[in-house]
Amino acid sequence: MTIIFRYPPLEHLRIHKLGYMIFRDPDFRERFKRDMNKVMDEFGLTEEEKKLVLSRDGVKMYDMGVQPYIIFALVWQAFGEWPSREQIKKLGYGREKPSRVIP
Repeated sequence: MTIIFRYPPLEHLRIHKLGYMIFRDPDFRERFKRDMNKVMDEFGLTEEEKKLVLSRDGVKMYDMGVQPYIIFALVWQAFGEWPSREQIKKLGYGREKPSRVIP
C-alpha cells in the first residue's frame, strides 16, 4: 500500500496553523493581506517559511509536506489567486503516479 500524504511534519506546523486560520477566519485573512510579515512573525515562522509563503509556490509547499488544503488557503485564499490549468497539473492532478510518495 502506498501512502500519498501523512500528517504535517512538525517543522512546518507553524505554516499549517497560519493556513488554517486563513482558511477558517475571514477577518484574520483580511488582516493577513494587510500586513503579512507582522502576522507571520506572530506565528513564529522562520525566514525560510516566510519566503515559502510569500513565494506562493504550491508545488514547493507540497514537496515540503504542507497539506493540500493549507496550500489552498495560503496560495489561493490569502492572495486571491486561483490556479490555472498548468498550476493544477503541477500539483499532481491528472498524473498517472503521484510525484511525492512516502514509503
